[in-house]
Amino acid sequence: MALPTLDVTPGSGATINTLPNAPAVTASSISVALATDQSAIAVTASALPLPTGAATAANQTAEISSLAAILSAIQSGDAAISVTDRSGYINGGVASATVQSIGTQGWAPGDTLTLPMSAGVSSPAVLTVQSTQLGAVPTLVNAGSGGTNGAVTLTGTTGTGTRFTLSGTIAGGVLMAIGSISAAGNYTVNPTNLASEPVTGGGLTGAVVNLKMAILALGVTTPGVYTAPVTNPVTPTSTSGSGVGATVNLATFTPLSTQVATSNAGRQYLAIRNESASANLGVSLSGAAAFGSLGTATFYPSGGGYEWAANRVPSNAISVIGQVAFQQFTAWEG
Repeated sequence: MALPTLDVTPGSGATINTLPNAPAVTASSISVALATDQSAIAVTASALPLPTGAATAANQTAEISSLAAILSAIQSGDAAISVTDRSGYINGGVASATVQSIGTQGWAPGDTLTLPMSAGVSSPAVLTVQSTQLGAVPTLVNAGSGGTNGAVTLTGTTGTGTRFTLSGTIAGGVLMAIGSISAAGNYTVNPTNLASEPVTGGGLTGAVVNLKMAILALGVTTPGVYTAPVTNPVTPTSTSGSGVGATVNLATFTPLSTQVATSNAGRQYLAIRNESASANLGVSLSGAAAFGSLGTATFYPSGGGYEWAANRVPSNAISVIGQVAFQQFTAWEG
């Protein structure tokens, strides 16, 4: 006897109960009896319904593409970073200067001296003459009269400060010769008329000498910015007065806040290290660095420092300051 056949439509909700003579278990189930010697029955379907987002070949291709993009991004982030060396020295500003050569003439308190641009100078210092002194033995203008013959000490009569004294000789009641400078003086205001300065001593009246004033002491008007020490002595490039012939020594420097790097939103790496064996290094991410100021961290001597990497790198401008001018630091930026 021929066995019955049954067509099952996928997705219709119908089920096949393969237990022989089993009753229907649901309203839509069908009892089917199969012979035990029956060969395999082929069940075919042209398409099976799949849930949304199922792993079809097309979706697998898209997932593979997405994973490849993620891997590429990770590998790109792990690639070598180009690093720029920002190492250097703490800038200095001139704190004090001394006179190497006092100059020959024409100097007055208040005159300014502008120092030259040179290697290691970002902006030059400007110095001010604080006091003056005699630059040379005065010359005789008027010998005067009424003096006591013999050796005499002559003293200046005008100007503010400690006045000069000279040795001289009186003969025949007049000043015959000026010997040497006994004391060059210390003037904060020059004598009134350098070409005609009255002098007293030995009973003389009307004795007059010609003066040449030189620099005694200097002050700092503008410290300038120096990236390295300069070679002393230094010859000024200009002066506000008529003085000539002076040279100066830059004696001491004050450490200045020194910019290491400008702000950089693309920065991926930053490292700063203190190379001094004895002086602290201050580092600021919020403007000019200054010890004791809010925002300035202190790195201790002999390699104290910090390294920023990955997503912890600040984009701020970086400034450093040392306890001494021209203090060495190491810095890298990538």
